[in-house]
Amino acid sequence: MSKYRVGDELIIIERPGMDEKRLSDMTKLSLEGDFAEISWGLKILNVEYDKPNVTLTYKNAYGQINKVFAVCVDIDNFNQQKVLEKALLKAFQNEIINITVYKNNSKQMCNLNLK
Repeated sequence: MSKYRVGDELIIIERPGMDEKRLSDMTKLSLEGDFAEISWGLKILNVEYDKPNVTLTYKNAYGQINKVFAVCVDIDNFNQQKVLEKALLKAFQNEIINITVYKNNSKQMCNLNLK
């Protein structure tokens, strides 16, 4: 994404190809002997805090935009960072569920760059 100011107007130019390439590079499955590691990339598009709730909007490696919600149970000690982490964990959980849905439906998954 590039931002340019022309007079009082801010022009934002999105480059979706760059986002998809970056997310594809971040998303991989690697095997090393008896050990396996998975890495999954998400792009945070928006975070809305409404104490005690947070709404996270993100884009996945397929270019799909999704939202997840999280709640901070301890309202008196509301911590934006912790509730954002909770929302991110929910987002990754959704993406892992989607991996199994794609695999079970025999749809082509994005390139996991198996190394």
